[in-house]
Amino acid sequence: MIYMTGDCHGEFGRFSKRQRMRQSFVITQNDFVIICGDMGLVWADDREFVYNKKWLSALPFTILWVQGNHENYDMIAQYPIEMWHGGKTRHIVKDKIILLERGQIFEIEGKRFFTFGGASTHDIQGGILDRASPSYEKDRRRANKSGLPYRVRGVSWWEQELPSVEEMQEGTDNLEKINYCVDFVVTHCLSGKMQDKLQSVLSANGMNKLADKIGARQKDSLNDYFDVLEERLQYRQWFCGHYHVNRKIDAKHTVLYEDIV
Repeated sequence: MIYMTGDCHGEFGRFSKRQRMRQSFVITQNDFVIICGDMGLVWADDREFVYNKKWLSALPFTILWVQGNHENYDMIAQYPIEMWHGGKTRHIVKDKIILLERGQIFEIEGKRFFTFGGASTHDIQGGILDRASPSYEKDRRRANKSGLPYRVRGVSWWEQELPSVEEMQEGTDNLEKINYCVDFVVTHCLSGKMQDKLQSVLSANGMNKLADKIGARQKDSLNDYFDVLEERLQYRQWFCGHYHVNRKIDAKHTVLYEDIV
């Protein structure tokens, strides 16, 4: 069986035995759980990383994930590319915690998955600071004084959060080989049009504060890329995370946060 869930941000309580026992299903050693970005495991090479890696590896299922925007892309790049179930991956723990790379097609349990992680970070109203800049300390004091959220390049923000032209082209090339027909799409964010639809759905359900946050986001190259794919792709269901809500937008689009489905 294959299960889906959303952002973890380094908090993995939903996978504890106690939480799993509250579910109406049992996840076994033959099953997969796919995290739709912002897993938060590969963030810093410290004791917390070592502990979480060991704890997650001991769970009775295999964890798969796509990149979010809150990931340490420099640290991820230290893990070599390996082929697995037809697509490119990086094994954080061999055959237990596996990153599904962008633009790949995977055959898992007889189903075809197209994966494409990444998204724009939006809590950066205070700017993106660079430690290599001569004005870094001055910029940091100004940002702290402003009270606005900010990020630091190579510490809490990486430009690789958005894909390169080459990664997008590889995704297109791989889809062309199979006539743009898959069972499931797994991403971190939505297409631009579907992001607008999510905003409307949330507003209609009285979730105005979250809807306003989504509406304030500028569209980026990845939203545009997914808009193009939406016009061509044939698929049963598109799963994503990123928006910190559990919501079925329509019959073919599901946004996940803490839920496991």
